[in-house]
Amino acid sequence: VLLRHVKAQDHARMVVGVAELDRVLGGGVVPGSVVLIGGDPGIGKSTICLQLCYQLASQGKKILYVSGEESVHQTKLRADRIGESSSDSLYIVNATEIEGILAAVKKFLPDLVVVDSIQVVYAAALSSSAGSVSQVRECAHVLTQLAKQSGISIVLIGHVTKEGTLDGPSVLEHIVDTVLYFEGERFSNYRILRAVKNRFGSTNEIGVFEMGSSGVAEVKN
Repeated sequence: VLLRHVKAQDHARMVVGVAELDRVLGGGVVPGSVVLIGGDPGIGKSTICLQLCYQLASQGKKILYVSGEESVHQTKLRADRIGESSSDSLYIVNATEIEGILAAVKKFLPDLVVVDSIQVVYAAALSSSAGSVSQVRECAHVLTQLAKQSGISIVLIGHVTKEGTLDGPSVLEHIVDTVLYFEGERFSNYRILRAVKNRFGSTNEIGVFEMGSSGVAEVKN
């Protein structure tokens, strides 16, 4: 088609309700988009994603949290600790095989899916182990295709290596729409969320958070 004949449409975002997070995302989560959140192990990626899920679920959005690294009981304990486990539209499933994840998504038809983490997801058709270059690339590609075809937003959690880069092939950053890094000093309570890629917003914004016993709290000042 001629480019001048294409009608530009504004993306109807899902506003999370956490100002620091919404600003970095560009105003909220775009339906059908794929967001990759990377960071060091233990930095708080799972916690902030769980809080993201609860915020959207409290607005009536249907959320599916795919826990591959922890059992559903461990995730429930984490949610209880941060006081965010009482929603009626936040579902959780323990799965690492990509076909099982796809089956759960097709069954529940959520508005948003969180995959924790992309490094433990694997496709049975590939002989390599989970976390390998081929597995991470294939699974990320399948999930991205799902998001684009269904309009379901997907958040992928990814670990960062000692060198400070995302564990897995660099092509992972090219597949997704938005790449966020959750960073902080080892002995500091403060965390910074920054975007290094965002097809739906600016990469010049940062979000500041403070890690506490009840989860991650935004620092407004």
